[in-house]
Amino acid sequence: MRKILFIILLFLTACSANSNIASLPTSTSVPLAFATATLVPTFTPRPSATQAPPTIVATIDPVSAVLTSQVNVRAQPDKNAKSLGLANYGTRVQVVGKDLTASWWQIVYPENSSTTGWVSATYVQLSSDDAKKIPVIQLDTNTSTPVSLQDDSTVLATTPETTPTVPAHTATVTKQIFVRVGPGQTFASIGTVNSGMVVNLTGRNQNNVWVQVQFETGTDGKGWVAAAYLDGAVLNGLPFFDNEGSLIFEGTPNVNPGQQTLTPTAFSPAAADGDSRQNPAVSLNFSPDGAREFTFISDLSSPGGDDADWVAISPYEPTNQSTFLYFRLDCSGNGGITATLEKDGLPVLEVKPVLCGNYDVAIKVLGGAKYFLVLRADGSGGPLRYVHYTLNIKSLR
Repeated sequence: MRKILFIILLFLTACSANSNIASLPTSTSVPLAFATATLVPTFTPRPSATQAPPTIVATIDPVSAVLTSQVNVRAQPDKNAKSLGLANYGTRVQVVGKDLTASWWQIVYPENSSTTGWVSATYVQLSSDDAKKIPVIQLDTNTSTPVSLQDDSTVLATTPETTPTVPAHTATVTKQIFVRVGPGQTFASIGTVNSGMVVNLTGRNQNNVWVQVQFETGTDGKGWVAAAYLDGAVLNGLPFFDNEGSLIFEGTPNVNPGQQTLTPTAFSPAAADGDSRQNPAVSLNFSPDGAREFTFISDLSSPGGDDADWVAISPYEPTNQSTFLYFRLDCSGNGGITATLEKDGLPVLEVKPVLCGNYDVAIKVLGGAKYFLVLRADGSGGPLRYVHYTLNIKSLR
């Protein structure tokens, strides 16, 4: 009986629990109010490991070159600019720019640094192909400090406040040549100028064979080069110098020097002697048993007086066999002479003219032929150019 009562009690208790559960109100989920304000975007930081590298300004690829002389490295492309130091002969430098006239190269200075300086193009050995690769650097004319390589892109884009003055007389060197103290091969060499370089012309000698150019290590910043190796040289208006390199008169840029009105010189015109190709002033006949050396003394002047002498020369050798004659020409006065070797009425093209101050010039001649050495005075430098000369010709056989 107790078991029956216990079962009934359990049944009633279960029913009561189910009734309580059913009577509980159903929970309804209330949505959150919609926010109308603009939400702050979520910031996602860049991973530090994959951060992009900074943009690097492109730099100029330096061109390697060699200095042909000890030279000042300057803060600006100007010989009067502050010197940053000296670079020695034979030093290999890295060229990164040039000025508007290609007269100065910008180099890395000091070596392996991030700064630059300027050296005269005259003293830099650089091929013409490499020179074309180098960009023009336009600088702020108010600055006088070295330029950092990192700033090259800015410098290249900078417009100068003033337009640089381009020299009125310039020329391009056609091959590497010596620069000398004076207008002649007998003067000491003070350096070289490389092929393709542009030089500034500052003077010329009487017969336009030697030209004075700007050269930093020369006297007063100048030196002399042979005009034959200059392309595009316009000499009219340049000052004239005598054969010793002394100034005769200042040039006038817009006037032909041969037409200038000058104070008359103290020299008198050379007396006419009436010589010609048919009637030479002297005939020199070399022979194994006779004289092997001749000296002829005379004078010439221009534009007045006797302006040409004819010297006949007969070398001793079997017909068409070659030999050498050696020429020396000493001059004094206020003018110059050009002596040209002719054969059969025409100049011998492979023989360069003999000039005042030329010593022991070797000229190849042929036996059995007759030559004429024609000496002409140059009168383009003033009202009267007078020369007293001594011509020496010798054979070593």
